[in-house]
Amino acid sequence: MNPVSPDVAKQFCELCNWAYECWITHKRLFDNNDRTKTTIGRAEYFTARLSVITQEYSLLQICKLHDPAIQRDSVNITIDLIVRFGDWGPDVERINEHVLRLTGLFDKLKPARNKVLAHNDLEAIMESAALGGFPEDLDDEYFSALQELVNAVSEKWLDGPYPFNDLAGADVEEFLHVLERAEPIVPGDAPQAARP
Repeated sequence: MNPVSPDVAKQFCELCNWAYECWITHKRLFDNNDRTKTTIGRAEYFTARLSVITQEYSLLQICKLHDPAIQRDSVNITIDLIVRFGDWGPDVERINEHVLRLTGLFDKLKPARNKVLAHNDLEAIMESAALGGFPEDLDDEYFSALQELVNAVSEKWLDGPYPFNDLAGADVEEFLHVLERAEPIVPGDAPQAARP
């Protein structure tokens, strides 16, 4: 029995879209936000923590897409599953090109995935070393390549392209607009936690 069916293909597309939504939320809220200091910077400690949380969660969603299709007794909905069991026929070369691009970009995240995102590696944590990430604009390239793969999957099993949902970016803009209109908290009105 072929593990890739229209239902599995749809779930794969949705997982890829979720990775995109997580990434675009973080990117537009923190990386591409010229209002950081004036808007979200008003809650400096919270937004610094939220930035780390959204960045690590986004990277973890990307990493999960690159897990092996089969691990022990489990089957994962991943790029590997779609490629290995997708029965791509004459399109296999085109699909492999997408995967090659994605893998090359993912390899830049792999050290972080293996040491701190999926595990608490003692040496990596104690040394607080930077372990990987996307150099400037490679995140855009990654999601462009992922969109191409997702479209190919959707065209094969779901009869048309599957564009990523960019409403998450609009949601960030709405959130920032709400924050800009919010009244600042006056010191003494809210309990303050001790800062290290």
